[in-house]
Amino acid sequence: MREQHFSLLKYHPGTPPRFSGPLARVLGKRLAKQPMARFVGPLTRLAGVDEVELLGMDTCVYDGQFEALPTGPLGILPQAKKAVAGVQEAIAKRGRPIIIRDNMMVYTSYQPPAPSNASMKLLASKLATELDGHPQPTVCTLQVTTRCQASCAHCSADRFKKQWDNELNTSEWKRIIRQAEALGSVSVIFTGGEPLLRQDIFELIDWVDKDEAIALMFCNGLLLNEENVRKLAAAGLWCIHVSIDSPDASAHDEMRRVPGCFDKAIDGLKRAKDAGILTGISTYATPERLKNGQVVELIELAKHIGVDEVTVFDVVPTGRLLHHDRKYLLTDEDKDELCRLEDLYNTGHPLPHIITQAHVNGPIGNGCYAGWCQFYMTAYGEVTPCDFTPLSFGSIRDESLEEIWERLAHHEAYCGHKNSCRMQDSDFRAQWIDNIPAAGPFPYPIANFDLHDPGCVDEYEEELTERSSIGIKG
Repeated sequence: MREQHFSLLKYHPGTPPRFSGPLARVLGKRLAKQPMARFVGPLTRLAGVDEVELLGMDTCVYDGQFEALPTGPLGILPQAKKAVAGVQEAIAKRGRPIIIRDNMMVYTSYQPPAPSNASMKLLASKLATELDGHPQPTVCTLQVTTRCQASCAHCSADRFKKQWDNELNTSEWKRIIRQAEALGSVSVIFTGGEPLLRQDIFELIDWVDKDEAIALMFCNGLLLNEENVRKLAAAGLWCIHVSIDSPDASAHDEMRRVPGCFDKAIDGLKRAKDAGILTGISTYATPERLKNGQVVELIELAKHIGVDEVTVFDVVPTGRLLHHDRKYLLTDEDKDELCRLEDLYNTGHPLPHIITQAHVNGPIGNGCYAGWCQFYMTAYGEVTPCDFTPLSFGSIRDESLEEIWERLAHHEAYCGHKNSCRMQDSDFRAQWIDNIPAAGPFPYPIANFDLHDPGCVDEYEEELTERSSIGIKG
């Protein structure tokens, strides 16, 4: 049994008074205007204390079950009871966790374990949605570099490379991470390119405040040698996802254009697992890969290796494939089949845990995350709704992250929730994507969207025609 108390909202008297805790950003401005604030300050000074806990939560984890009760002066309010009950209900609906570590329940590598300080921030996002109609950005994906040893035909980040600009430096990334945590991020995802090509990547992972967020990484596995894995574990990396394009080693290496890439990736996953880091395989599904059984073969490979999670993404027309033929997109029937496979393999909660984009970002899941509870930042500081969406809402070099997020969250294309991936929606693409000029720039500034002529033939088409049999069919 594990019993813990979490402070959700504290009041600090002063001029001006301030609030702290996971709910401070959501409730602080509202409470500061209430009459209560005029009385709590003098009372705390009379009591000789510098702060008072207005709302807390007592939690108990026993045999995979989670219980929570609100505490503090605000804990008696119906809204507080409802919010805490909502957290307990949401956890109960998940069933048994895939992993229990130190009596903390892990349901997916993409979210912090419950209960933990970081997981309490999800309560704030839930409350923000109820109060403001829009959640906080709980997930931030940071492209810390565009450099990579591979040259994949299906690379989603290829168009973001800028030969004439410098990538963000260490201090800039540290500032961004702190701003993301303050905005509500509980998952900080490092991606690229290949993140391990940055010498400061271990410093950046260590910089993530583990009481605020978990640190994840997507990589190609080429640099997961013993020394680097040891450094990743010491820096506090929560999970590492390695991209595997095919269960066949030669096909994977051909797609990546790196001989031996498959074997190094598999060996790296095993080292990370042995080091206590959660491990995952990241792959994608096409209609052909479903029919020829490669999706199932990859899941079986993951079981054999002993990884904790497999993420199966849809093929999304983006990056080098932005204006490519849409015949490789999944049909509704294909997505139903992926959801069926997910349910089949997750029944009884054996590892690896299977996550399909078809489910998570579909109508029966949570819908599209882009610009709703997630943002992506390029290596040069441009903020986009997700790593698949080539639309820039501003640069961190010009504005604060909060200012850019507010612009994104209130934009007509993102201010409301959508039940499925926008980048796979023909109407969304017709309005916001298909007319982006072939020459870019990428990501394309949303503010300039109406200032260009319709897009023309894509400069990547000739290259993709030659490489599509490698990059798509696998």
